[in-house]
Amino acid sequence: MKIKKFSPCKVNLMLAITGVRDDGFHNLISLVTPTHFGDELSAEISTESTDRLFCNDENVPTDSSNLVLKAAELFRRSSNADVHFNFWLEKKVPMGAGLGGGSSNGAAALLAVNELCSNPLDRSALEKIASQMGSDCPLFLSNSPVVMRGRGEKVFPLFGQAKEYVGMLRLMLFKPAFSINTGWAYSQMRANPSDYIDPDEAEAKISQWLESPNFSDIPFYNNMQIEAFKKYPSLEIALEGVRQKFNIPALMSGSGSACFAVVNDLEEPRVKELADYIRSLFGDSAFIALA
Repeated sequence: MKIKKFSPCKVNLMLAITGVRDDGFHNLISLVTPTHFGDELSAEISTESTDRLFCNDENVPTDSSNLVLKAAELFRRSSNADVHFNFWLEKKVPMGAGLGGGSSNGAAALLAVNELCSNPLDRSALEKIASQMGSDCPLFLSNSPVVMRGRGEKVFPLFGQAKEYVGMLRLMLFKPAFSINTGWAYSQMRANPSDYIDPDEAEAKISQWLESPNFSDIPFYNNMQIEAFKKYPSLEIALEGVRQKFNIPALMSGSGSACFAVVNDLEEPRVKELADYIRSLFGDSAFIALA
């Protein structure tokens, strides 16, 4: 039996990095939502004693460094299941984008192998494994907008109007040909501690909106832009241009280099104009998708 899982990417509508932890990771507060755009992951139980991953994108590593295979290994350790898997990944989300594509793939694989083995692990056990895999992995288990805290392992789903308004967002994702290394991005913030936002200020930003959510005042914010813009000023120029020419919110997602613009208020011809404008800045190699 082969099963297929949709593996969405995510955008950080708000990302507040508040400082370095004792364990070397960073504390953050983030309003995050999965998108309607993503990869497809298929999985089946293998007759061989090894896991195998196949991908349509030759640039995607298919060895143990890939979170898909890491998910399979961690599942075996937690469930004591003597079983291996074959995976097929149809990759659409660009790498090095800050869209969480790899983390989403890992979470999708974890859900897939658990289902293939008749769900021996409950949600709590899956969340524990996901937190070991990476900071973004737990949020993809719910496929719903969340607030993340800690280093990203503390996930709090949205409810009511807050969930409804975030779910209404129509986004254009775009990314230039270059990527931003996540490790570099965090190291730059560590070297420039004035980039951090005070935790109480960050909590106030998100709490105020959660207490009285509305569509127009979603707290778009990302202090990881500060260092990214210093090295890649074209990102700042592009986002400022989008905001001025189209009068819509636009922001870098995560550690970049992918960005997003909220296109709910644009008619289809203007959405096409926006895509053309982005290509005029980043060239035809730019990644653009509606989500």
